[in-house]
Amino acid sequence: MVADLQPYQSAEHQPFRLGEGVHAALLIHGFPGTPAEVRPIAEVLAQLGWRVSAPLLPGFGTDIVNLNQRRYSDWIESAKREWQLLQAITPGRLLVGYSMGAAVAMHLAAQSQPERLVLISPFWRAPRLVSLLVPLARMVIPKLHLFKKADFNDPRLRQMFATIVPDANLDDPEVQDFIRTRFTLPLTAMQEVLHLGRSAYQLARNIQSTTLIIQGTDDPIVRTPDSRRLVRRMDKAQLSYREIRAGHDLLAPGSVQFAQLVEEVAAFTRQGQPPLPFEVPGSLPIDLLTDIPKA
Repeated sequence: MVADLQPYQSAEHQPFRLGEGVHAALLIHGFPGTPAEVRPIAEVLAQLGWRVSAPLLPGFGTDIVNLNQRRYSDWIESAKREWQLLQAITPGRLLVGYSMGAAVAMHLAAQSQPERLVLISPFWRAPRLVSLLVPLARMVIPKLHLFKKADFNDPRLRQMFATIVPDANLDDPEVQDFIRTRFTLPLTAMQEVLHLGRSAYQLARNIQSTTLIIQGTDDPIVRTPDSRRLVRRMDKAQLSYREIRAGHDLLAPGSVQFAQLVEEVAAFTRQGQPPLPFEVPGSLPIDLLTDIPKA
């Protein structure tokens, strides 16, 4: 029945652990994602000999109905608890965050200083207009109806819902109406994401971990100038930065961008090896970073 349609019920969205390596890696998903989106890189790390953990942050997955009650401190504390559990089993050396998860990872890294930190499509800042309007809009419109004008013939939309609610019949008018009216995003949660990003940026210069940042040049969500600004705030002596010709989803398995990302992460995480160097401006194309403009 339509009333029984609940998002993120399938097993792929649950927290997971992979691998039996000597050293541990913690992977943190983005907004409004689940551990499913970081599983492709988790499987690669497990094959490389890491013991990998990917928790589900509070207010996401099946708990998304309570997202408006969660605060960004809940996400940080959840990641911190999982990191401490990993540390009790084996030394935690690697912290990986994707999108909003990268902001959570920066908070955790500033506190715990893991040996290595990987930030993929690192969100810390929304466009200025969004940052200004969200606090005002939430007083008038508590929730956004994300799919109010959804085109259910769009194959990209259908693919997305096949992941979120795989049992939904998107050709059923009753199901379509349910999605248009009931699938909402609380603006309170959006404001928490903005607070999380701003505070992560403030903490960035306190991070001493050897860090790799990977950014898509065509990313409409996390913009390249913002990631370059983040790089300038961090310790370049401990930092490698790479730009890949891609959008926001660098973790799509089987894609060219994912193959490039895997190559970068694998090289960066090789035990006993130094990180990839922070490159000097040159004449090479920007498949990988060549330049960080000055502010």
